[in-house]
Amino acid sequence: MIPAERRADVRILYGDPALGTRRLYRQALVSAGYTHLREFETLDGFADLLHVAQPDLVFMDVEMPGGNAIALTNDLRHGRLGVNPYLPIILTTWEPQQSRVRQIIDAGADDLLVKPLSTRALLDRVEAVGLKRKPFVVTSDYIGPDRRRSEARGGSAIQLIHVPNPMRAKLAGEPLDPHSLQHEIMVANEEINRQRLRASAFRIAFVAEQIVPVYESGLSPDEGTLTMLGDLISSTEDIQRRVADTEFAHVGQISDRLLQAARQIAEQGVTFVYGPEWHKPLELLKTLGEAVLAFFNPDRDASALAGEVAEAIDRFRARKAAQNAGEIPS
Repeated sequence: MIPAERRADVRILYGDPALGTRRLYRQALVSAGYTHLREFETLDGFADLLHVAQPDLVFMDVEMPGGNAIALTNDLRHGRLGVNPYLPIILTTWEPQQSRVRQIIDAGADDLLVKPLSTRALLDRVEAVGLKRKPFVVTSDYIGPDRRRSEARGGSAIQLIHVPNPMRAKLAGEPLDPHSLQHEIMVANEEINRQRLRASAFRIAFVAEQIVPVYESGLSPDEGTLTMLGDLISSTEDIQRRVADTEFAHVGQISDRLLQAARQIAEQGVTFVYGPEWHKPLELLKTLGEAVLAFFNPDRDASALAGEVAEAIDRFRARKAAQNAGEIPS
């Protein structure tokens, strides 16, 4: 049983467009001992509110007016909002359609509660996020809690990252030093950055290996090929942002050449027609992609990396085939 005085130390920021719902939340939280509360009814000025409130937990409705709660969650996870990318976030919704749930998951929220929800469910989820929070994982397009089922992890090489969680320390009665917290955030940021660079580099090689043969075949690129080329461009841009002003800044020069070639091809869209002039840009996609992948994996053999990319492509194609056959949901 968590003593009430520990819960009182937890700073909670909660938002809902309905006054009655906010009052219900407040009553439930105060009754449980969470008295350090601040509510909001719109996302206008949310960045300033984060700075002033300095919460240990945020929960809010997906349909908050004045902004996009899902986009704000994604911005926070990627370090574009607030000072703590690892702030626990619980989102609520009345409409749990599959597409909406996928957007919420992909944004990196800790949890999703479907309305109407009981006060018991609310309190259970709040304390689960505080005391039993999932470690983070990083991919080329995701930063957030690990949502894979245990059997799906298997021998996955994706590294689990235990991120700072002041809420857990407060509920556990552990000392919490602001300077130590900032150091923990900095260390986690460095690890997240390393993992993201590797993931983005892998994504580039993964995409290039698949789309270059399509372009070289003389066939017009389909929508899937163009989407993958867009992924390659986004991953390369992500690497550029992350290596700027670091010891890896010279990788930006490789990224510049890679981006130039990729954007040149992308500008053609579905009207792309292969000719001798496209040999060099397409070759650059593969060779520079492989170079970036090798650079961020200096401890790995090139043939082993190539094999890993090939295996990932086989899994991807098998999954797409199963989806097309209706064996698994898309």
